[in-house]
Amino acid sequence: MLATTLLWQYWLPVLLLPLGIGLVVAKESERRLTGKVLLILLTIMIIAQPSSLDSTIEGWSLHLLISLIGPIIAMLFGIWFTLFSGPIPVAPLPRSVRPFGFALMILSAAWFAWMVFEARPAIDGVANPWWQHFVTSFLTSLVVVAGFAAAFALIMGDSRLKEAVVMALISISSFILLIYLLAEGTNSDDPVFWRSASWGALGDLGGMLFGSGLALMFFITFVWFGEKRLGVPESVAPLSEDETSTIREIISTNVEVDE
Repeated sequence: MLATTLLWQYWLPVLLLPLGIGLVVAKESERRLTGKVLLILLTIMIIAQPSSLDSTIEGWSLHLLISLIGPIIAMLFGIWFTLFSGPIPVAPLPRSVRPFGFALMILSAAWFAWMVFEARPAIDGVANPWWQHFVTSFLTSLVVVAGFAAAFALIMGDSRLKEAVVMALISISSFILLIYLLAEGTNSDDPVFWRSASWGALGDLGGMLFGSGLALMFFITFVWFGEKRLGVPESVAPLSEDETSTIREIISTNVEVDE
């Protein structure tokens, strides 16, 4: 009975979370409102799941997520402040908040490192059994994703050396930390346990690659079907003299070129 309840009250809401996030970022206000309501309901269902935090897989996974809320929020706000206080044309933030964004990202990384080496999540002295598996999977994913991002920035972008170096440093740092944990362990955990958890990280990485490839395949398929249904677009009439003059004025104003 409990397993059935957890299936509907925990795992189903977890699976529906991406749908709620997708609706929240939609253009239509009705869909955004639906997404917000859905996320609130899903969050309530997940938190109200009936199992104890220290007795089931669902409880341990929820406890792990709660333990990571601090570093996650600090990192998300740090990325937000850093990106949107830079030279972007879309809803920029004041330039003065950019250093604060970098500080939040450093705080998040330091907080996570402190949890890894000194404060492993635990309930009543019982360490969370998912912690090592999460850390090794997370670091392995960072090595792969940041490494590919560095290569992509060099190959596909112009003047992206700075971004490529940052991604490469993240990948190398994650690899060094992962190797250190596998070789030396931490104050609370022997390296044998870290090496045992690392085997599960390979399964997570394989699942991530398979899921990403499957999602990409579905995305390409749906786009192809959508474009096929649209048919051949009609020819567009050439610009009038007034439209041409207006476009020239806009381009001249934005690129600061005097005619």
